[in-house]
Parts: sequence; C-alpha cells; structure tokens
Amino acid sequence: MRTFSLLLLSGALAAQSAAFTPFGTACAFQAQTLAIGNQGLPVIGTSFQITYAGPNFTFSSGQQIARPFLVLGLGTSVTPIPATLLPQQPVGCQGFITPDVLLDTPVNPTQPEYENFVTINVPSSPTLAGFLFHAQWMTLIQQCGFSGCGLAAIPTSDAATVLVGF
Repeated sequence: MRTFSLLLLSGALAAQSAAFTPFGTACAFQAQTLAIGNQGLPVIGTSFQITYAGPNFTFSSGQQIARPFLVLGLGTSVTPIPATLLPQQPVGCQGFITPDVLLDTPVNPTQPEYENFVTINVPSSPTLAGFLFHAQWMTLIQQCGFSGCGLAAIPTSDAATVLVGF
C-alpha cells in the first residue's frame, strides 16, 4: 500500500470542515473516462484515500501499459495537452493544477494493474486545519513493440480541491 504524509507547513487558520470537491472535466482513453474520487475526508490525525478510475493495466493484449500517477498541487492552472503531442493522445485532456508533487502507484499484488488509490496521512497538527491543496490523476500510456515501449498518450482526470479539517 502506498501512503503519503501531508507534511506541508501552514499558518494558523480558522477551524474548518474537511472537504473533497471535484472540478473540471476529464478526458477519455479507449472509451474509458478517467475520474478522481475519495474514500474518507482529510481530517487531522486520520488518513483518507484519493481514488482513481480509468485505464489501468501493467500490460494489455494491445501491448500497452497504462500507469496512473497522482499529481498534487498548491495552485490551479489550466494546461491543455495538445492532441498532436503524442501518437494516441486523446482530444480535450488538460491539467487543472500546478504539478508540485507527483506520486506513482505500485503494482497491485493481486491484479495485472496498478493500485487505484493513494493513501494520504494527515498529521495530528491543529495548524493544518484549513490547509488547501489540489489533486488530479494523469495516466501515462505506453505503446510497446519489438523495439521497446514509448510514450503514446497522457489522459487526465477531473481534479479536486482538498480542504483539511477537524
């Protein structure tokens, strides 16, 4: 299981209720629309999961690999990914957040895919109340063949604003 501790500094802020609020529009790859979700909320002293839905396989019959990565950021910034960037790049994909942290997902021990979540541990620090960050999934699609594997597409999910609370 992959975990990430939220060890970012924040000033003393007013007490807040925890929230996980999706925004933006995801794109699709091979008829699978990427999506961000959550299990639990970012409450001080607990953990919660940011979940992924979309293409996810260590190696498919089409000789492809689809590996999801969780991007965390402190700000928002719309960055379109041109459909002409990569050979199989879908139309309408974009980043919605500043890419400050990139977290990979390990291989699922029971399936031929990667884990579809990242666990975030929120420290027991009252100063984190009101801390705001953003999250979005991007998946690196590799096309493999006789000469190896190469990057073929970067589909993206919708994003979410995450508010740490009590």
